[in-house]
Amino acid sequence: MIKFVVLAIAITAVHCQYGGYQKQEAEYKEEQYYDPPKYSFEYSVHDPHTGDIKSQKEERYGDKTQGYYSLVEPDGSQREVHYSVEGKSGFLAQVHKEPGKYKPAPEPAYYKPQPSYHQPQPAYQKPSYYH
Repeated sequence: MIKFVVLAIAITAVHCQYGGYQKQEAEYKEEQYYDPPKYSFEYSVHDPHTGDIKSQKEERYGDKTQGYYSLVEPDGSQREVHYSVEGKSGFLAQVHKEPGKYKPAPEPAYYKPQPSYHQPQPAYQKPSYYH
């Protein structure tokens, strides 16, 4: 009889702890918004002292990207590249080179660094009777 009472108390305890509680899952729906990528940028540099002359412009909307860049090469020619990418077609480029449009870039100047210390002078000087 005691085993029956202990068993009834254990079942009641388990029922009160887990059986009477019904877990309600929260309904959460994550809404996914898809905006296709869209950007546009442009820049240019014109430094005649160093010969650094270049520019670029690019636009993208979704899977379609198109743009161009141009630069002056060290020999003075100008290279202009028009490119496009559409979906999975890959990178398509058209290169146009115009020779002799600018003067060649100056050669970099190299200066040998001078030592930062002074040449030591001898403390001993020859007597004047040694000629």
